[in-house]
This record gives sequence, C-alpha cells and structure tokens, in this order.
Amino acid sequence: MPPEVHLLADRPELIAAVGLLRRREWGHPPEPVDAAFWVGNTRQEAGRDGLPFTLVAVGAGGTAVGAAGLGEYDQEDLRDHSPWVMGLVVDPAWRGRGIGRALMTELEARAARLGHRQIWVATTAAAEFYRRCGWRHAGTSVSAVEGPMTVLTTAPRAVGRGQSPGWTSPMR
Repeated sequence: MPPEVHLLADRPELIAAVGLLRRREWGHPPEPVDAAFWVGNTRQEAGRDGLPFTLVAVGAGGTAVGAAGLGEYDQEDLRDHSPWVMGLVVDPAWRGRGIGRALMTELEARAARLGHRQIWVATTAAAEFYRRCGWRHAGTSVSAVEGPMTVLTTAPRAVGRGQSPGWTSPMR
C-alpha cells in the first residue's frame, strides 16, 4: 500500500519523527545539529489553517517516510516572494517511489486552496526534482549557510481562496 499524505497537524504523534528525519538530512554543520532544534522547528511548522503547514507521508505501520512544509519565507533576502517550500525530505529507504511528487502535488493543491497563486523553493541539490514536477527556474540566490542556491517557482495560477485548483488532491 502506498504511503498516504496527511497534514502533520492531524498526526501530531509524528512531529518528532519528521523533525528527526529532517535532522538526518540537514543536521550537520553549518546547520544546527541538536535534535531538539529540528523537532522544535517541525512543531512550529505544523499549522492547520494557514501558513506555515507541514505535510507528512505515512507508510506502513504509521511511520513518517517523508515530509514537506510551506511557509511565508525561507530566507531573509528572498522575503519578497512567498510562500516557500520548506524541508521537503523523503526517507532514503523510500526514495524513488513517488513520495516526493505526492507531497508536492498535495502541497501545491493546499497552497492554491489557501489562495496562493505561486509558490517558491530555493535548493542546492534538488532543482532537477522540482523541474520534473513542472517548476521553472526563477534565478539564483546565495545563502550565508548553504552558498549558491537555485530558485524555482510554480507557474502563477488563477486560483482564489477557497476555489478548487483544478486538479485532484489525495487529501480531502
């Protein structure tokens, strides 16, 4: 059975697991290494009715196998564009099974339902993944922590708050 995508706010028992999944992916210098930092950030990003929110892919046995968040901005110098994808991660044992794409499909649909016409991401390593998901190159940025990053965005959508985005969503 393929993993199901849920709002992390609806699965609060998985907040720590998602935080630790993110720590395993990014928790090495110059990023913070403390598990409490990653779990705390994940808890703060587990909103329900607006930004920020986090989605979690739940595998067999109720385990978190991936996550993706959306928030106001991810980097101070890019604050004029919003909202931003934050913390998209898939457990290495689950990669290549469409989980990242399922998370992004639901993230885009939820963003549209919240009235966001366009969303953004800055990445050092996953630009090709986002291109395969239909995102387009929007420029580059330099992070003091991560160095040069590729900035990508979705095409602007004519979707207003509460309207259907025009594609199906795995969540209801």
